[in-house]
Amino acid sequence: MGNIELSDRVLGLIHGHRNGENPIGETFSLLREILRPAPENYAMTYRYEHSLRVAMRGRQIAEGEGWEPEPLVIACLLHDIGYPECKTMEELLKYHPAYSAEIAGLFLKNINYDSGLAESICRAVELHDQIENLPTDASAFELSVRDADDLDRFDAMRVYMKGGSMIGENNAADIAEGCRLKLRQIEEAHGRVCGTGTAKRLWEEQLSMRKGYYEALLGQVEKTWEMEGVLEGILKGKND
Repeated sequence: MGNIELSDRVLGLIHGHRNGENPIGETFSLLREILRPAPENYAMTYRYEHSLRVAMRGRQIAEGEGWEPEPLVIACLLHDIGYPECKTMEELLKYHPAYSAEIAGLFLKNINYDSGLAESICRAVELHDQIENLPTDASAFELSVRDADDLDRFDAMRVYMKGGSMIGENNAADIAEGCRLKLRQIEEAHGRVCGTGTAKRLWEEQLSMRKGYYEALLGQVEKTWEMEGVLEGILKGKND
């Protein structure tokens, strides 16, 4: 984080927030100011809306675990806020958590947020994109932004988006193979370690939803060959 340099625009927006009386509201305001969602700005509009859904999942996890929701909701709103600071796809993939954590740290200090909670929020933001090699000392809270983020990645909207792109103009055999691959990945995903029991329960619900979708799609595709067999039989009978 020490090597991260933020743009003047973002620094100016951060310093415009000094009222700590409504931390979630201030965080939400900063998110909109930095991402600037608009119909013509699809990428950042998607990132903004994704952040709102992740915050919703964060609130579910916090309430399910009996935590005060505010810190986790704030962390979830901030987890991708560094996206506009990344200038290349490589930088985005590798460093957007670091940019987001840097913004989070400066912002939370500006609004005089509790320093201990701010430290945990920044660490949660830094860890949210890690798949493996998670620190063994990471707290349940610090893992929960990652859980909330991945719950959105596995939701119905992502199934719709990925399913549509997978189907495209592909033939039935390609779609069927894609479905089988997704179903194998879903089975493997049951082994995921979540930070809390609530996140694990929500994760299993998402896997069940995905499995149902790809099983239904595979069944529909297989009917292509079933009908082909019926028609081949009719054709053969006619020719006989």
